[in-house]
Amino acid sequence: MAELPHDRRAIRDLLEFDEPEQYRPLSVQRRPIAGPAGMYWERVEIVSADGDVIPCFLLIPEEPTGSNVIALHQHAGSFALGKSEAAGLNGDRMLAYGPRLCKQGARVLIPDLLGFEERQRAWSSDPAADESLDALLRISNGGSLQAKHTRDIATITTWMIESFGDDQGIGVMGHSLGGQVALFNLAVDPRLTIGVVSCGLGTLASFEAHHIKHNPAWFVPGLATAGDVPCVAAALHQQQVLVTAGIDDPLFPLEGVHAVLAAFEAGVCTAELFVGGHELPPRLEALAIRHLTAEC
Repeated sequence: MAELPHDRRAIRDLLEFDEPEQYRPLSVQRRPIAGPAGMYWERVEIVSADGDVIPCFLLIPEEPTGSNVIALHQHAGSFALGKSEAAGLNGDRMLAYGPRLCKQGARVLIPDLLGFEERQRAWSSDPAADESLDALLRISNGGSLQAKHTRDIATITTWMIESFGDDQGIGVMGHSLGGQVALFNLAVDPRLTIGVVSCGLGTLASFEAHHIKHNPAWFVPGLATAGDVPCVAAALHQQQVLVTAGIDDPLFPLEGVHAVLAAFEAGVCTAELFVGGHELPPRLEALAIRHLTAEC
């Protein structure tokens, strides 16, 4: 086995993440569901090693080009939404990149991240409080919510490779929380060869300086002292990532965006900074889709 680059090993250690191939589904169930013309839709339920069911939509084009993409939804405090938003069934239609990727020939798998839609914890009447409690309990046990997200995405990556192959690699795209999770998985899992991080790039230092209360998965024990989020970016090697960021995004101060961009290895990252806030403008979504479907 090839020696891991030091920076990738460091991020795996922070997340207590093993070799990505070890994250395998315990079981998988698939069934067809109704969907728009021009593509086939399935519901896929992937059971992770810790027994969690990860409900997903699988979108398959009539004429696949070989591109395989994992599409991750945002946070926005909208816990009732998850995969349905990225699939264009509910929520912000500007973030319905799943079907638009499929129309360009990509197979697209869209999961619910833990805490959202069908994976809401339902411990109380306040899903945000449930998310915070879950994150704190994981931290008290030496883990993190980000580590859980990362293992879940590695598990579905294994399933995609075993189901469809990876001759063209596996891509990952996400906005906001989805972009954050995409970045961490790209850092630890070289099976993901290409990605898009939309409005999901910043530093813990900038969040602290501007008193920004972010989603609790950002707060990985030891991350700040290990080098903050730039050390995550530095762990990407021989991958291609497109980063989009609004220069007026209130959640991701520009100094933090620039600090992370500067940490990418030469040739890994293409950055598109635009006049705007926490959004994915149509021009940049089209660029992201071309990036994934032309090179994935």
